[in-house]
Amino acid sequence: MKLSDTFLEAVCHSDQLVHLYDRLKTKNLRAIRPEWEKRFLAAKLTNWPKKKGIWRSKNDSVLIVGVKGGGLSHKDFEAAALLVLLRSALVFAMAAIDKILHESVSKRFVALAKTEKLDSIVRLELSKSYRIAIESRVRKGKGGKIRSRPGSKIKAAVLDKMYRESFLSTNRLQEVCAACGKNKIFDRYGKTLRPQKSADHLQQEWARLYTRRNHMAHECDIVRKSKAKKIHFQKISETELKSDIAFIRAFGKYLAGELGR
Repeated sequence: MKLSDTFLEAVCHSDQLVHLYDRLKTKNLRAIRPEWEKRFLAAKLTNWPKKKGIWRSKNDSVLIVGVKGGGLSHKDFEAAALLVLLRSALVFAMAAIDKILHESVSKRFVALAKTEKLDSIVRLELSKSYRIAIESRVRKGKGGKIRSRPGSKIKAAVLDKMYRESFLSTNRLQEVCAACGKNKIFDRYGKTLRPQKSADHLQQEWARLYTRRNHMAHECDIVRKSKAKKIHFQKISETELKSDIAFIRAFGKYLAGELGR
């Protein structure tokens, strides 16, 4: 599969979350009129208890109705509550880029190993390599005709370790791209933008997004306090999150195209 196709498949989770946010974001601008509630319940679309009452939330194309006391309310579908979907979408978008960086190394494994560039990307312990080499001396099958292939086992061990690491930091991302023949990746990308952006600007932007992603993925986007008496989440708007996700997605698409050549 082409790296560009892999990226599109990987980033679809992020796209779905953004789509859900846009469709589910609704408001309850006024209280439900008694006659509306009466007509709704009389239609017997559900078997909800009539005594509990109902709530609703809507936008231009979606109407959400629920029973009071059912665990949800219209507030659960307001922008503030649904921002968790956009936070998750950002993390998924970053993960999609990590995926294509890993796959780029995997596809070039032999070439990177021959040029010794693989050594700086993934480090396999000497003791593990030695153990694999010793075990490969043992023949299997009838009469010991089947010989083990240490190269295949070492490759599997290296890839196993690689997939457990992240290449998302600014330095690691540039290192992987350079090893795959794409030096100065931020400078390259900046020249494709209109208006053009400098490599320094894009590196700073990526570093900010990487830090933001880590804060969401590892700290639930909670504000750090040495002696916190109450939990507070980092403040971020829908506009900021969507802008960040769009940047990540565009950069990921570019990377997939470049590394896939």
